[in-house]
Amino acid sequence: MKKNQSEKKVPPNAIKNKQELILRQMETLAKIGHWDVDFVNQTLHWSEGVFHILELDPSSMPINLETGFLFVHPDDRERAIEHMKEVLETGIDYDLECRLITTSGKIKSIRSLADVIRNEKNEPLQIVGIFQDITEQREAYETLKQQELRLSTILQSEPECVKVVSPDGILVEMNPAGLQMIEADSPEEAVGQKVENLVNPLDLKYYQSIHNRALQGIKSSTRFRIIGLKGTERWMESTAVPLTNQSGEIMSVLSVTRDISDKVKSEEKLIRIKRNQEALINGTSDLIWSLDSKFRLIAANKAFSDVMSFLLGTAAKEGDSVLIMSQGEAFYEKWKGYYERGLSGESFKTYERFISPITQLEEHREVFFNPIRNAENQITGLACFSKDITDLMAKRMELVASEKRYRALVENGVDVIAILSTEGKAKYVSPSITKVLGYSELDAMHMNLFDFLHPDDVPKIIKRLEEVRSIPQGNSLPSHNFRIKHQNGSWRWVESTITNLIEDENIGGIVDNFHDVTERVFQITAIQTQNEKLKAIAWTQSHVVRNPLAKIMGIVDLIKTGALSHEEERQSLDHLIESAKELDSIIQDIVLKSQRVIVP
Repeated sequence: MKKNQSEKKVPPNAIKNKQELILRQMETLAKIGHWDVDFVNQTLHWSEGVFHILELDPSSMPINLETGFLFVHPDDRERAIEHMKEVLETGIDYDLECRLITTSGKIKSIRSLADVIRNEKNEPLQIVGIFQDITEQREAYETLKQQELRLSTILQSEPECVKVVSPDGILVEMNPAGLQMIEADSPEEAVGQKVENLVNPLDLKYYQSIHNRALQGIKSSTRFRIIGLKGTERWMESTAVPLTNQSGEIMSVLSVTRDISDKVKSEEKLIRIKRNQEALINGTSDLIWSLDSKFRLIAANKAFSDVMSFLLGTAAKEGDSVLIMSQGEAFYEKWKGYYERGLSGESFKTYERFISPITQLEEHREVFFNPIRNAENQITGLACFSKDITDLMAKRMELVASEKRYRALVENGVDVIAILSTEGKAKYVSPSITKVLGYSELDAMHMNLFDFLHPDDVPKIIKRLEEVRSIPQGNSLPSHNFRIKHQNGSWRWVESTITNLIEDENIGGIVDNFHDVTERVFQITAIQTQNEKLKAIAWTQSHVVRNPLAKIMGIVDLIKTGALSHEEERQSLDHLIESAKELDSIIQDIVLKSQRVIVP
C-alpha cells in the first residue's frame, strides 16, 4: 500500500506549480488541449492535452505549423488552412470543427476556438486557442436528438435566453427567460417579429455577424445591447449556432443569450480605473518598473522606459535586461547588487546622486526595492520605484546654507538673542553671550534673568515683563537700558528690546535681543557732566565779563558825544584799552577753565 502511494506522488520538479497541475487535470478530464502559433518565428506549441488527444509523446516538441496541419484529416485540411487564413485576414473569430488522425490511425473530431494577438499595425503576431476532442459528442449526436423533447422542457426553465431564429431573422421560439429579458408579456408579442428590431442600432452589425456565421455553420459569440419592448436597455452576450435537419441542412439559428449588464458596468469601471492608474503612473517624473528573477523587464512606466531606451539606444521592451553596461562596470555591478538584495527577500531603499545621461543635469533620487511574491510566498520578481528628490535636496541644501549663515551671524554678532519664560528663565541663549557678558551658554541656561540683574533695575524689568505679555503677538516694546553683572563682576549697561512670541509654537517665549552699550552710556554721562560744568562756568563768568564790558560801552558812548577835550579824549582811550585788556584776560581765564572741564 505504501509503495502505491509513493508511485502516485508527483515529483517536485515535474509540475511547476499548483495551477499547472490543475490545468493538466482539467485538460485530461475535458479531453481538451491548448495551443498557440507564433507567426514571427513560425513555431507551433501544444499543451500536454493536445499530445494526449493525438497520442503523441510530448518530447517530440517543437513542432512547426506545417507539421501541425499534417495531423488534420486530408478531407478537412484545406478547410482548416483556409479558415486560419480567413481569421488572420478578415479578423473573424477562429472557430473550427474538423477531424484529426492520431499516430495510431484513429480519427477524432475536434472543436477548436482561438484568439489572435496583433501588433499596433493590426498584423498577427500570435494565435492562442484550445481544442476539444468531440468524437464522443459526434457519436452521441443521434442520441441527443432523441432527447430533444426532454431538453426543450429543460430550456423552458433555463435562466438564460434561448431562442430559435429563422434564416431571415424572424423569431421562431423563445423560452420564458428570454421573453422576460425583452420585456414581452406573452410569446405572441415576440414570436414572428424581427429580432433585429430589438437590437440597439449601434450594435446591429455584431448581432448580424453571429447570425450570419451560424447560417454558414460557424458558431460564434458576441456582445450587443438590446432595447426591450418597454424601453429598458440591457447588455447581452450571445452565442449563436446553426440548427440543422437530419440531412445536415441549416434550417435556423439557435442562440443562447445572457444578461451581462452588471458585468459590463464592472468591466467599464475597471477600465476607467486602469486608465486613471496608467495616466497617474505615466504622468510622473518618478521611475516605476518591475523585473523577474533573471533581471528581465516585466513592466515599466513611460519615464523609466524613456531612460532605459536612451541607455539601450533602442526602444525598451518587456524581456530586456535591466542591467546595462553602457554606463560602466561600476554602475552595472552596483545595480546588480541592489537587484540581488531585493530578490533575496529584502525590502530597502537607497539614495542615488548622479548626472542624468539624458539632461546632463545633476539628479537626486530615492530608490525603493520590494520583492514580488506569488501565492506560495515565493519571490518571483522585484518592484522598483525611483522618486525624484532633486528639488527637495536643492531646498534642503539651501536651508542648510541659510542655517549656517544665520548661525554664523548669531554666534559672531555683538547682539545676544535670548528666549525667556514669562518668569525670566532662559530657554535659549545665543553663543554671543560669552563675548558680551563672559558667561558660557550652559551657565546662562541655568540662570534666571534676575540672577545677574542690577538691584536698582529689578522693578523696571518686572514691569517690562508684565507689559510685553499684554501686547499683541509678534509686537515689541521700545528699547530700554539696564545693568547686568559681567562674569568678571563688573556691571555692564545693555540696550534691550523684547518681543512677545509666547504663543508662537516654534518659539514659545519672550525674545530678548540685547547688546552692550556701556561705553555709550559712560560717554553720554560724561557729556552731561561737562555740560553742567560749562553751564556753571558760563553763569559765573558772565557777571565778571559784564563789568569791563560796561566800562567799554560807557567810554565809547562818551567819546561819541564829541564834547570831550583832546586831553579828556586821550584819557578815555587809555581807559578803553585798560578795560579791553581786562576783558581779554577774563576771556582767557574762561577758556582755561573750560579746557580743564572738557576732556579731549
